[in-house]
Amino acid sequence: LDLAALAPGERVLDLGSGSGTDVFCAALQVGPSGRVVGVDFTDEQIDKATRLRDRDGFAQTEFVEGSIDDLPFEAASFDAVISNGVINLSPVKHRVFSEAARVLRPGGRLGIADIVSGRPLKERTRRNVELWAACIAGAIPRNSYLTTLEAAGFRVGEVRTNDYDFISERALNACSTYGVESISLAAVMEA
Repeated sequence: LDLAALAPGERVLDLGSGSGTDVFCAALQVGPSGRVVGVDFTDEQIDKATRLRDRDGFAQTEFVEGSIDDLPFEAASFDAVISNGVINLSPVKHRVFSEAARVLRPGGRLGIADIVSGRPLKERTRRNVELWAACIAGAIPRNSYLTTLEAAGFRVGEVRTNDYDFISERALNACSTYGVESISLAAVMEA
C-alpha cells in the first residue's frame, strides 16, 4: 500500500481482494470521501468481506464478484489499482495488466506485491497443486513480468524485493531451483 501512495478522496480498486484486508487498509487512507472497490471471483470471499465491511462500518467500500482479467468497470474509473499476491495465479497476466490499465485514469497508479521467478518454471512444477497453493506455480520470470506491465502501458518505477518466507519443503526447493521471490512495485499509467 505504501507504493500506491493513496490520498484522501481517491478511487481505488483491489484486484483479488479476498476477505477485504487490503480494501479496509486502503479505505482508511482514502477516508470517507474516497471509494475502494474489491473484486474477487469467489462467492465465499465476497460474502465474508461484505460481512466484515458491514460489521466495521466501512461505508466507502464495495465488493464485486468478477475476474481480474475481465473487470466489470468503466474505463478510467480509478485513481489507483492495488493487488497483493494474486496476479501470479492468473494464467493470462497480460490481460490482467491490460484491464488494470483500462480502468485507471491517465496518470493513475498501480501498487502490486506478487511472486515472480528468476527463470521459467518447468511444466511439471507448474502443474503441482501444492505449489499453486503456495503461489509459486504461476510465477513468471521477473523480467517477463515487468515487460508485460510495460506492454500494457505502464511505466514501472520502484521495484523491491520483499522479505517473504515460504514454509513447505517443496516450496523452498522450488524457490531455490527457480529463484522465486516476492516483489513489490509501483507503476504509473502512461497518459
